[in-house]
Amino acid sequence: MRTEKSREDNARRRLSKHGFRLRKTPARSWLRAYYGPGYMITENNTVVRGCHGREYTDTLADVESYVADLDVR
Repeated sequence: MRTEKSREDNARRRLSKHGFRLRKTPARSWLRAYYGPGYMITENNTVVRGCHGREYTDTLADVESYVADLDVR
């Protein structure tokens, strides 16, 4: 069974191969206290995914799904 940290690291590596960056909710953010940890994918400081109404809305499963779609292309 893979840990959340290893899944996150794997997604981060795979995204960087395609020129993207994975961002996680900062530890001291009020968003994290209220919504829990979330993720956002950026490319050249432009949000690609994870900003629907507020920052860091994607889950780790959403990120992995996006990475899988990138790998298929």
